[in-house]
Amino acid sequence: MDLDIQRTEDHRLLQESLGLIAPVADDVIKAFYDQLFRDYPQVRPMFPAVMDLQRERLLKAIIALVTHYSEPEKLLPALNSMGRSHAGYGVQMEHYGAVGSTLLATLRRFAGDAWTPGYEQAWTHAYTFAAGAMMQAGEYAEPEADQMAA
Repeated sequence: MDLDIQRTEDHRLLQESLGLIAPVADDVIKAFYDQLFRDYPQVRPMFPAVMDLQRERLLKAIIALVTHYSEPEKLLPALNSMGRSHAGYGVQMEHYGAVGSTLLATLRRFAGDAWTPGYEQAWTHAYTFAAGAMMQAGEYAEPEADQMAA
């Protein structure tokens, strides 16, 4: 399938599936972090003690990804910036896999029987795109001044 056609179809599926969980979006985000920290306790120290702002940021990032997925050039500046900042927090390549699998599992759980293989594929594509851009930007991040002194 042509990449533009696939991206357009994925965009439609992302919007449709986000609509399924929109009424409980705050619960989805809370459940995501609860599951992430249960399954990968080693990442918990990378996050603030009070998660309200973090949960809000993740929800906004997901909405932006879904909203602009068919126009990746609009997403890249923010993804690149997030990738560089995540590298500064100590995020490693394997953490992206943990987040991706936890996110998909959480979406799947909240969507229930309405979840389809098409939704799964669209979210996998979207997350792979976003994480790939972030990882690439993080790979070339400038070291923080205090890290350089160490």
